Amino acid sequence: MTTDIPTSQGLHHSDIKHVPGERATRDSVRQLADELDLQMDRSRPLARPNLERHGLGILARLSLPERFLGFAMVAVSNVFWRRQYEGVPFHRRLFLLPNCLRNKTACRGTFDTLGLQCAGCGACSIDELKRRAESLRYQFLIAEGTPGVVMRVMEGQADAIVGVACLDSLEKAFRHMEELGIPHVAVPLLTNGCSDTQAETDLILPLLVARREPEMRHTETYVPLLREAVRIFEPAMLGEILAPYLSADAGKAGETESIALEWLRKGGKRLRPFLTLAAYAVARHGAAALSADADAASLVPLSIRKAALAIEVLHKASLVHDDIEDDDAFRYGAKTLHRTYGVAPAVNVGDFLVGLGYRLIAGESRELGPERVADILVHMASAHLELCRGQGAELLWPGRGQAVRPIDALAIYALKTAPAFETALYAGFRAADAAVDLPALKRFCTLLGEGYQVLNDLEDWQENDANKLTLGQDALSERPTILRAFAIEAGGGDRLAALVASARRDGSTRLVADVQALYRELGVFDKAQALLDKLRVRADDTAGQKQNPGIAKLLRFLVKIVL
Repeated sequence: MTTDIPTSQGLHHSDIKHVPGERATRDSVRQLADELDLQMDRSRPLARPNLERHGLGILARLSLPERFLGFAMVAVSNVFWRRQYEGVPFHRRLFLLPNCLRNKTACRGTFDTLGLQCAGCGACSIDELKRRAESLRYQFLIAEGTPGVVMRVMEGQADAIVGVACLDSLEKAFRHMEELGIPHVAVPLLTNGCSDTQAETDLILPLLVARREPEMRHTETYVPLLREAVRIFEPAMLGEILAPYLSADAGKAGETESIALEWLRKGGKRLRPFLTLAAYAVARHGAAALSADADAASLVPLSIRKAALAIEVLHKASLVHDDIEDDDAFRYGAKTLHRTYGVAPAVNVGDFLVGLGYRLIAGESRELGPERVADILVHMASAHLELCRGQGAELLWPGRGQAVRPIDALAIYALKTAPAFETALYAGFRAADAAVDLPALKRFCTLLGEGYQVLNDLEDWQENDANKLTLGQDALSERPTILRAFAIEAGGGDRLAALVASARRDGSTRLVADVQALYRELGVFDKAQALLDKLRVRADDTAGQKQNPGIAKLLRFLVKIVL
């Protein structure tokens, strides 16, 4: 769901994504962007307000309309990242092209889960660009959006990105690259649309071959720590960490462990273990933890990785139980555990993971000290109780016959999500003996957790074939979501109840479409988006309250990547 966030000049995103039609005008914008090179502070990623400010300055100097702001911002971003991008070896770069460059009528390529697989038929410019990139040992991807790109970066396959796309797609994809601190450059397509678009090929090829000695100073980035969180779940690392707690019996008694380990390795963003690793590393090592060439493995000892794993283990246990309670069919693009093994075995796997999570922390008394371990366990247990209270309130709500209010939905969201974020951060801070303002941290995590759930509600109404989500799956269950609460608040409660009753009585397959239409009519999606924007701002403001600069920086980063 695209949000039209006003720029500093009151424009909306959709108003600024136009590319100048004349090559001379485009070159003039790029030339003025180049003049900013030596003025830029590259110690941290270029924040969007600064990007907008530079872009507006360029347009003002050239007397160009603000509808070209997006193009100017890309030019400025390219100048900011160009030196670091050129310092990355070719084989560590990812070349991203849009499939809309292909000739639809003549293309012989095929699509898979990653994107378009070029057949090399020569019917469009993709073939030439692909051949040139591969001759330089680039990694190559033809896809829309960011999942494949982020996956390559997080798995340590790529350290820089060069992308070609329309301005709308560049904003969506490269916004994440900016936040993560990944060097990237881009060439905007000359036209918008989803087919037969055009690109300035003569600009793309020089970018591919550009190379210089690596920069001595890098923009701060959390990528090494994010990669370390992913690495915990690789078979060798996971086996090393869990070896003391697993049974030596490979027979029937070991089946539960095998299912649990397979479940741990599946899917997920690894956000929670990253929080623990990052909290510890930033609190203990400061700015050194955010260096692009940081040795994350040396920054976080095994005991901290065990704590990070414990946080994820408990999260994955809650997902097993949550899928059973909601009778969800799919998770991570595959059948849920209870649909695969049955409800009783799945419950048991979830219970096993709960015990394993607590055992991982309890086993670190010698390394972390009994007081720190006790404090972390208390926070974990408290978060566990709050999660169950929130989940119970959600599950029991439909039977109460009460209309859910926005304040009710947010209260449940805070219970379900905020304590888990707080515990993941607290575990890292406490292990590092960092001084943290706990009330301020709790307020921050409450806002983060509420926003996270609101975002989930909005995403529940978007198609996601890769994960096999059921569009609008909360409609029939009558869960107390913020969308339902806004619909009732707007006077649509009776109509919503009638739609659900009709679907249950007649087995109607139109429920989702009808509820979606009702939500749009009542402005429910817009209200939820406005609430998400408000929670995002409040969380960002709260991040810096009474925390040291390093911790405040980490919390603000979380607002960007979570919300």
